[in-house]
Amino acid sequence: LLSFVEHKYKNQADRINHTDGLSMEMTDWRFNLRPSNTESLLRLNLETRGLKSEVQKYVSEIEEIIFQHETALYY
Repeated sequence: LLSFVEHKYKNQADRINHTDGLSMEMTDWRFNLRPSNTESLLRLNLETRGLKSEVQKYVSEIEEIIFQHETALYY
């Protein structure tokens, strides 16, 4: 799953780090996506330097990638 997300944004990324899941930094925003250490959950931390509406835009994009990946696993 992390590689699917990385593939989507790798051409926009200024930095990519795999130390704790997947961290990517773009010019105006950044995120970290990783599995939880204690629960069966995926954790997403996302920040932008712009408008609050951009946060929801990027969260929605990443959610869509997750949904597509999960759907592909079951079909």
